[in-house]
Amino acid sequence: MSRTDFLATLQQRVILFDGGMGSMLIAAGLGSGETPEAWVLNRPEEIAWVHRAYLQAGAEVVTTATFGASRLKLASSPEGRSLDVMAVNERAVEIARKAMEDDGISTRFLAGDIGPSGQFFPPVGTLRASDARASFREQAQALCNAGVDLFLIETMYDLREALEALRAVRELSDLPVLVCLTFDQKPRGFFTIMGDTPGKAVNALLPEGASGLGANCTLGSRTMIELAGTFRPLTAAPLLFQPNAGQPVMEREIPQYRQQASEFAQDMMAILQAGANAIGGCCGTTPDFIRETRKLLLANSNSEGAR
Repeated sequence: MSRTDFLATLQQRVILFDGGMGSMLIAAGLGSGETPEAWVLNRPEEIAWVHRAYLQAGAEVVTTATFGASRLKLASSPEGRSLDVMAVNERAVEIARKAMEDDGISTRFLAGDIGPSGQFFPPVGTLRASDARASFREQAQALCNAGVDLFLIETMYDLREALEALRAVRELSDLPVLVCLTFDQKPRGFFTIMGDTPGKAVNALLPEGASGLGANCTLGSRTMIELAGTFRPLTAAPLLFQPNAGQPVMEREIPQYRQQASEFAQDMMAILQAGANAIGGCCGTTPDFIRETRKLLLANSNSEGAR
């Protein structure tokens, strides 16, 4: 299946994304203070292992291990500053693509992952729009050169930064771009930490060329059911939701997630009922979460087919 089929497939049926990468690497030994993207170059076998595990669990979209692989984000640590942006992103695509080829199923898609810079626009910080776009453009260029099928801009806490990332991609490519913000639930509704609402996101991102949008991280699956229901009346565009595996509990400075995979999967079916077109997992989710979700997707599909 070619990369141009992603949106057509998304319009026909639900697509299952993979789950968390960072929490899987922590389980594999990533230490606090280490730069996850360094493992792309130094421990590629661990990255490949995560991709293979999600593929075997039934994920249809593999996400590159490039969440923090923009120049601005890498500059936040000494180890990150030593990494070559182009090399990390291109190698990450190679690792993921090889895992997909080894899996042997052609109906898979590779998403080039772009996360936030970790900096803030005024008045909170000093990030400039031009610097943000240049950083994202460099990363997007590497991902595009290496051959992703779509882009996933995720965990954006400021709509302004999400827009700069989207504009950077659109300057280079006409591939599908999904943009996910991260929201908190407040008494008056859902807001990013910068005060952006789902409605504001819809009105800003779609005219700039987003192929779809949604949310990931921060919220657990139960709360994200309500968020999906908030988004759906606002737009007919494809929606993607990737919740965390509940709220973490810190043990020895390592976040531990207690939600059961079966509970998560049930909630994901409710998120679909609320209007999602694509689903997956974020922090704390593992291949077990994707496997359980896949089982319910198949069960529901078979049930509908028998009617």
